[in-house]
Amino acid sequence: MKNVVRIGVIFACFAAFLGVSLTPETSAQKRDKFSHATAGHKKKDCNSCHTLPTANWVAARGFPDVADFPGHVACFACHRSDFFAGNKPAICAGCHSNPGPKGSARLPFPVKTRSQEFTSVFPHNLHQDIIAEAAPRRRNVAVAHLVKASFAVPDDPPKPTFNNCAICHETSKAVPKYAPRIPASMQPLAEAAADAFAPKAQFFKEMPSGHQTCFQCHYQGVKPFATDCAGCHKLTTPYMEEPVAKRYSIKFDHNQKEHSVRDCMTCHVRISQNADLKTLVDADVPFITCVSCHNDKITEETKKRTASPEAQQPAFQCTYCHAPAIGRFPIPKSHENR
Repeated sequence: MKNVVRIGVIFACFAAFLGVSLTPETSAQKRDKFSHATAGHKKKDCNSCHTLPTANWVAARGFPDVADFPGHVACFACHRSDFFAGNKPAICAGCHSNPGPKGSARLPFPVKTRSQEFTSVFPHNLHQDIIAEAAPRRRNVAVAHLVKASFAVPDDPPKPTFNNCAICHETSKAVPKYAPRIPASMQPLAEAAADAFAPKAQFFKEMPSGHQTCFQCHYQGVKPFATDCAGCHKLTTPYMEEPVAKRYSIKFDHNQKEHSVRDCMTCHVRISQNADLKTLVDADVPFITCVSCHNDKITEETKKRTASPEAQQPAFQCTYCHAPAIGRFPIPKSHENR
């Protein structure tokens, strides 16, 4: 009997050394990682776990924000027993890189390697209307004004600024990862020709990735407030964020003189009319907006494409707007019916 007890003690010590729990597995141990879609979590209000702002918001974001995982108290309310399930409780792996009884470094927040559980709700049409209403208007007033005068003549006229998309979408400072936006329903007419073209950073616009831009208006002054997480974030099917910018017309330069003097809504008319960009299945910019300025060159390339198979020659590849990866595809109906 003594030997049996000794063997049991030795086994228990060995198991504890390896971090193996002798207690039955809990629901927290069985799941791979935390999920907001769990029934018990879906019933909770966001602010029951996420306190705004978190303690490290100054160092992390520079704006009052949720910049860290919820504290232990948020989990203890329902999972107190799970914290004592073994030497390295599985529930701790939701936040910690190497869970242990003495604590360990936490994973970066949010965890970029995990699939996203929420989609952001941003109605472009509503915001565009508000921005347009807030644009300064000239008023004719019958009063005298002092006008600053200068004899210095600037080399270039001042660049116009518009109260619209540029408030959030600034010109990129570095070239992002990019790829052709291949038409899903078409087959290419030829192999892509060699091309040395490489876009510059100014060809792209940045997209806000944090709360700071939104909080300029929505922290406390405009609904949904910063404390109303569900006002902007909706639970959805898990997905991985795509860090690649995909373009049909990769050669478009936002800072080109003819483009930079135009208001963004001159071309991005579909976005201003749309409450959910996820419903846009084609190009964000209607082709007709390109034709208004570039009709001659587009017509020239369209004729060459049409003529090449009739002359039993390899399909002409359109490269005025497109890289060869896109210019080798058939002419879409939007280009023909203009």
